[in-house]
Amino acid sequence: MSRPARRWNRVVIPSASRVMKRVVLIGVLIIEIVLAVTLVCRTDRTRLQNTDFVNFYEAASIVRQGKGPRLYRRETQDPVLQSILGHKSNQYFLHPPFEAAALAPLSYLKIEQAFVVWSLINAGLLGLLPLVLMPCVPIVAQRPYFGLLGFAFFPALTALTLGQDSILLLFIVSSSYLLICKELEVAAGLVLALATIKFQYVLMLLPLLLLWRKFRAVAGFAVGSAFLVFVSALITGTSGLFEYVRFVRTFDLHSGYGGLNQTLMVNWRGFLAGIAQANPLPAYFWAGEIVLLLPAFLCLRVPQTARTRSLIFALFISIAMAAAPYAHFADMTMMLLPALLAGDYVQTAPARSILGNLMAVCCVSMFVWPLLLVVLGGHYWWNSRIYLTFPVLLLLIVVLGLELHISGGRVAGSVPGEQ
Repeated sequence: MSRPARRWNRVVIPSASRVMKRVVLIGVLIIEIVLAVTLVCRTDRTRLQNTDFVNFYEAASIVRQGKGPRLYRRETQDPVLQSILGHKSNQYFLHPPFEAAALAPLSYLKIEQAFVVWSLINAGLLGLLPLVLMPCVPIVAQRPYFGLLGFAFFPALTALTLGQDSILLLFIVSSSYLLICKELEVAAGLVLALATIKFQYVLMLLPLLLLWRKFRAVAGFAVGSAFLVFVSALITGTSGLFEYVRFVRTFDLHSGYGGLNQTLMVNWRGFLAGIAQANPLPAYFWAGEIVLLLPAFLCLRVPQTARTRSLIFALFISIAMAAAPYAHFADMTMMLLPALLAGDYVQTAPARSILGNLMAVCCVSMFVWPLLLVVLGGHYWWNSRIYLTFPVLLLLIVVLGLELHISGGRVAGSVPGEQ
């Protein structure tokens, strides 16, 4: 009786997995068709004026025209932006050169058409996320619709509306986690190098990976980053790369009109700026950065099991988001992965604990709290004191760190040899 049962399970489980994948693909196709019809009917230049996609499109146009060496100059971007918008703009393209080159094919289309294509790409990546997570997140493997929660996640919808690349960032980080779970750490690092489209998060994540002793992943990241720097140098030249650093630094230092609005950030820096309604003092900022990194040390001696690995990665992504020097609300899309990892941990726990309940509350709050801020505080996310999202991130970081410390000791005492 037992042998045939085991043989039957081996056939049914892969078959069920294939059915689930087909369901996901059919669902994505339906979403793409509906979105395409909606966007084609409703997208015009007026609706695009307040989106971040305008900056992507103008940078792609500049690179396509062979003006890459002068990309990171206001006098280069100003006339292109004005030709698109019909007026001057104080918002500029601040992403790496290789991303502008990757988007260059879109500049052959009219901006309205390019926005539709870019939106469909991002919606497709968000819809295909379950296929990436199914092999490494059991709750998504059992219920693939959990992987589609991104379409109910306010930051992801904001990113989609703005034409941001935050969904792409989520897809990259999730793919890197999948490769880490498959013990393909060098490949994971190579993929993670693409996350330098938002380099501020990688700056926080790399030291944490070193702390985790993922040396092969860091080596893969170094190789991938070196290649991207080489590609970027081909686009802008060496001097253009230095101009890029200065260009971004100028915006970071300038907090007034035309600078980076810190109160629209969901990180520690944004929270400080929001409650003080001014630039935070460096001493407070750096003190907070140090405190945010402390929970990472709780996982130094945690035994490496599938369950602890998922919590460690969720913790590191959460710390990277909270401690990054710049964290636009749309980039909180990346927090969908920690929410799914933490939710899976709680769902598969043998017994519910206080920390488990708190973890579940944090996961739900990331979906609900930003919406409540908008309903109670303003008409749009940018006037709703969105910086008050930071306490939810902070609570999640504390809960993840404590759970790792406690459960890690429990695993070490009960199953020291588990992998």
